[in-house]
Amino acid sequence: GSLLRGVDVITQTSITIRADEEKSFEWKGYGLRLHSPKGALPPDLPQCTLHIQASLSGQFHFPEGSALTSAVYWISAPVAFSKPLTLEIQHSCDASPHYLKFVEAQCTQKELPYRFEPIKDSESNE
Repeated sequence: GSLLRGVDVITQTSITIRADEEKSFEWKGYGLRLHSPKGALPPDLPQCTLHIQASLSGQFHFPEGSALTSAVYWISAPVAFSKPLTLEIQHSCDASPHYLKFVEAQCTQKELPYRFEPIKDSESNE
């Protein structure tokens, strides 16, 4: 079950990342691709498991003027990565112009609603 208070989780999965190899993962049907480069884990950790949950609704607070254009993905890992992971998110947006800005919230946040803040340098024009 979900450990996220106030979130309607529609599905979840887990993937294992190994330090000595790169890994690509596509979550078919849920619009998420993840790529982990070789050496993404700290040197003293041979592998770790990422837990990923997807939700479409919950106690969320987005920046003013924002609209949800994809599922909300909650990704938790037991460590900080030595190299960044790449996430590709499929979205649906029919507004014009197509201008996307990515936001994040911490799943460890104690108070609800989850407050999403813009990720620096994460804008996309389509």
